Amino acid sequence: MAASTLFSITDADADTITNYQVWDSTADASSGHWVVGGVAQGTNAAIDVTAAQLSSTSFQSGSGSDDLWVRAYDGFAWGAWKEFHVTAPVDSAPVVTASDFHATANQSVAALSLFSVADADGDNVAQYQLWDSTPSASSGHWSIGGNAQPTGTAINVSAAQIAGTTFQGGTVPDDLWVRASDGISWSAWHEFHFIV
Repeated sequence: MAASTLFSITDADADTITNYQVWDSTADASSGHWVVGGVAQGTNAAIDVTAAQLSSTSFQSGSGSDDLWVRAYDGFAWGAWKEFHVTAPVDSAPVVTASDFHATANQSVAALSLFSVADADGDNVAQYQLWDSTPSASSGHWSIGGNAQPTGTAINVSAAQIAGTTFQGGTVPDDLWVRASDGISWSAWHEFHFIV
């Protein structure tokens, strides 16, 4: 939302507004944030915006309500801070489901064949994280675009990469995990097994 649509300023002396300060008091990671000139801004700090920058200042809503503030400067004095709120629908995190997968030794399986993701809000999946808890040299591994991934670490996979992501089985079972993000909220980690 353009900042100029969220508030208006009047000056009793008809002075021109030269500067603004905006503030976001909501530090929740899933909440929204101010954006100035395309750069996301932090919370709990006065953000200086010149009159020229106001047209490129916006508020990107997130999940739930944000407690926002604004004040203006006419070249002589700052006006009082004015509080207002932007409320967006609360985002539902995606839900990942997966069942144990029975495979033959050394079988390669597309990642999207091993789990599915549903989102109550109808949001698209923006990112996945995969995990392999089995360090055995005889076990399998996740592979992105043909590149083997390490065990014991969260592996970030973008929505564009997931189609080229597989699990390459080994000769012993693997303990696997997956979670998904809709760009706002992460699902819980979901555990399943690749059984050979």
